[in-house]
Amino acid sequence: MWRAQDYLRRHWPTLKVPLLGMAIGAILFFGVYAISAHPGQRCGRLGEVTEEWELGMPARPLICGATLAGDLRYGRAIEDEKKTAEQ
Repeated sequence: MWRAQDYLRRHWPTLKVPLLGMAIGAILFFGVYAISAHPGQRCGRLGEVTEEWELGMPARPLICGATLAGDLRYGRAIEDEKKTAEQ
């Protein structure tokens, strides 16, 4: 226990930068994830189009649609295969 405390006290200045970088990266990752829309999430306007962002995946379009219960929810938009193949 004492060795770990002594190690951290001695090496803290060199550990600050990598730890702060990892903390900032985690905050940015979770921030972007929290503000992007996801399928099944409530939306405001019928027909509203937005994008879903996920790490390591291309942005996927989401469209606001009505459910049978009358709620407005985001769902995955059907993409045109010709446009997708051209890109």
